[in-house]
Amino acid sequence: MPIASPEPRWHDHVDIGIVGAGGCGLAAALAAAQPDVKIAVWERAKVPGGNTALTDGAIPAAGTRFQRDSGLVDTAEDFAQDVFSRNGGQSDSALTHRICGASAAVVEWLADQIGVGFELERFMRRTGHRQYRMHAVESHTGSSLVDHLVSRIGKQRSVTLRLGTPVLDLWQQPDGSVVGLQIKLPKKSPTNVHCQALILACDGFGANSELVKQHCPAIAGAAYAGVATQMGDALRWGTALNAACDQLDSFHAHPTVALGSNYVLPSTLIGLGAIIVNQHGKRFVNEAGDLAAVAEHVRRQPGHLAYEVFDARILKIAQLHDPRFENEIVPRALRRAADIADLAKQFQLDAQALLATIEEYNAIAGRAPDAFGRLSEGEPMTPPFYGARITGALLATQGGLRIDTSARVLRADGKPIANLYAGGGAAVGLSGPGGEGYLPGMGLLCALGWGKIAGEEAARSVLASRAAGAPEPSPVES
Repeated sequence: MPIASPEPRWHDHVDIGIVGAGGCGLAAALAAAQPDVKIAVWERAKVPGGNTALTDGAIPAAGTRFQRDSGLVDTAEDFAQDVFSRNGGQSDSALTHRICGASAAVVEWLADQIGVGFELERFMRRTGHRQYRMHAVESHTGSSLVDHLVSRIGKQRSVTLRLGTPVLDLWQQPDGSVVGLQIKLPKKSPTNVHCQALILACDGFGANSELVKQHCPAIAGAAYAGVATQMGDALRWGTALNAACDQLDSFHAHPTVALGSNYVLPSTLIGLGAIIVNQHGKRFVNEAGDLAAVAEHVRRQPGHLAYEVFDARILKIAQLHDPRFENEIVPRALRRAADIADLAKQFQLDAQALLATIEEYNAIAGRAPDAFGRLSEGEPMTPPFYGARITGALLATQGGLRIDTSARVLRADGKPIANLYAGGGAAVGLSGPGGEGYLPGMGLLCALGWGKIAGEEAARSVLASRAAGAPEPSPVES
């Protein structure tokens, strides 16, 4: 980690620097934006969005006006208890209560200040949530949410968004405070930028197979369905700065990632009655169980793959509530079959075994638990049938830098590293250790929630420092 000289030469100066233009970084920039605060966002990729763009755009929140308008009563404490119930009480209590308590404000801020249109999902509750609290963006895509954030940033004169601009390293003072970074602008030599506050919003390390193998051995070797820029930069920089890290073995995996396209099939399919079979045409797991556990069962099957099977009734309901599924996933990842024999032929499955599996499922669907302990809420499946070849894949890591409730990065002794904030995949999540504690939607909420908090806190710090008369460095060309 470079140490800045007592009087460093800077090529540029911003009040707040933000590394990463996913949901966290974009939310941070907008939350911090005001006319007299200069902000820059640097993104390694040539397009913004990060893993946020790959989500279904549904944000869990408790106590929103959207819930009240629907006659629902939900509280931040109930939300926090659902998080603890899911992860066995192993997420940080203060951070869990902070993000759950901020969830309603995040959704309403996005609606009122950013112009995001929300619809409260009411057709089924997501696993682990006691209440309907998923607030879906119009078109039900994370890319739509990103478009709203980027559009709003384009209207902020104080915010500059630079794409295709990797951050090479951070600068710190001998006292440990972070004072800037080094970026690589296209066709230019490395550029040093002084920052009064710096926010790490550059995600986790899911795309770095070596770090996954080191920290998340339970999912090492699995397919990866996140963005390629999730290389662990924040972890590398934080470690060099003596920041504390928490729950680096935590991850979010999904069992129904379509082979060849990396589309995550919506969990609503399983909720509506879809089943998963192996190459032998047989079920092998409670499909409605914990996502990471089901993903591991899928990976243990011959060829590390399986097949998700459902009928036209399930397809129609899922399409009705998920435009992205209808418009993107269905035409690219699904196959249609007139009957079971046709489906088995298309996927080269054992036709007799698959037929027996469907008949066994139909015999008790919606009436009694099956041999795997699953009580399906669906109905018997009838032709035509649909299927997709799937695998269990890593979506994102959930461990990261330790932060406090103001999103400040902490050392092992609990003291904050001056001027440094983190959120989203760069910071520790709320899943607890391992892969079985992820509550649906929490990755997106943590990205947006900690981004908003970090942006607000960074702006407050910059203005307080300015009010106290702290000198600002003058940009000097090298």
